[in-house]
Amino acid sequence: MSKLQSLKNTLTAKQRLVLLALVAVVVFVLLAATVFHDSSATLFRRLTYTQAKDDFAHNAQANSLFLGVEDNLVISAQTQVQLVSPTGTARVKETVDMDAPALNAAGNYAVVYDVGGQQLKVLGEEKLLHELTLPDEESLLCATVNEKGWVAVTSKVSGHKAVVNVYDPGFESVLEIRLSSRYISDAVVTPDCRGVYLISPGQEGGAFENTLLYYTFSSREEPTKEVSLGSNVVLSILSGSKCWILGDESLLVLDSSGVITAAYDYEGQYLKMGTLQGDGFATLFLSRSASGSAGNLVTVNNDGEEIGRLPLEGQTLAMAAQGNNIAVLTTSDIITTNKKLEKYRTEPNQRGIRNLAVYEDGSVALVSSATVSLYFPSGTRETNPLILEEKEAAREAKKNKDTKEEKQEETQTPVQEVPATDTQPEAETPQEGEGEA
Repeated sequence: MSKLQSLKNTLTAKQRLVLLALVAVVVFVLLAATVFHDSSATLFRRLTYTQAKDDFAHNAQANSLFLGVEDNLVISAQTQVQLVSPTGTARVKETVDMDAPALNAAGNYAVVYDVGGQQLKVLGEEKLLHELTLPDEESLLCATVNEKGWVAVTSKVSGHKAVVNVYDPGFESVLEIRLSSRYISDAVVTPDCRGVYLISPGQEGGAFENTLLYYTFSSREEPTKEVSLGSNVVLSILSGSKCWILGDESLLVLDSSGVITAAYDYEGQYLKMGTLQGDGFATLFLSRSASGSAGNLVTVNNDGEEIGRLPLEGQTLAMAAQGNNIAVLTTSDIITTNKKLEKYRTEPNQRGIRNLAVYEDGSVALVSSATVSLYFPSGTRETNPLILEEKEAAREAKKNKDTKEEKQEETQTPVQEVPATDTQPEAETPQEGEGEA
């Protein structure tokens, strides 16, 4: 006590004020950490992971599409297709003229195409792999790519209700199916790359019915198998280790031989939003009300079993998944979680975020009307922007090295021109009901 009294007597008035201020700050920090733990942690994450220098501008329109493919972001707009690194470096930038751009992806590949138009681009390995332009008299209906880079293109051709072309990873045509009596809404190459699934909408007994047509590459003339999908309207399809079909009534999982191996029925709930981009699971937002915004976020594995369930409130604006990571955007929150939905983080949507995408490493691209910002839900990863810049520089160096080697090979080996194949005359228009070929 005497020592404290002695210390007190030796301090000047100014030193006493400084000491009192320090004590007040310590008390405030301890109180804030105790009472406002969640808010302070949220503020810390926001200051740490949403730095301004991580933002980059985009010139996409309101109806543009955003999708994470590995550690890159695909941006599909009416005038441009881009593959962009997390820090904004454009790895691919292609000028296009698309009225209704659409995007499909699986694994490391993505295909961008113009519904009702003629242009199609295939992206992969951080570059533009292939492109296709149909004649003016033909138009694209849909296009998909599987995890091994096989592409199925469905188009409208005069004299046929649908024509499906299958391309291998080198974009060589391996199968063409011309249908005169069936419409096709979707087509995807099977996981084993030995056949193709076609979704054919139609009617049975006056009611809507979807039929799955399974063609093997060896049975070109007729489908090997036909499977009724009932009144389930197919909204999305993806071919990975299994083939996933997202319908408005249920989720279906198929093997490579046309057999439905699992199904998840919504049991009268309404599918508000869903994605098949997760690694071996589907993410669904289901609601009991057709007009209501509250519901449950549900994840389902390839055995049709529910992995996790998380109640959500508020209008859901966007959903994305890649690997084991999921991100959901609502009018009020940004929610990040994993496929088990056991642990999740919530950030306020206070910056006008309109869309989002998930990168392979679990980071999230937050898309506003003019910029994309990088968000790291977990602090256990390499979140330092300098590390991201180093990784990007290493990729660019490798890309430049590969380009230099390719140019050297071109100068050493003369390129032989291959004469164009004559266009076959258009077949006579088959009559309704004739067999497919």
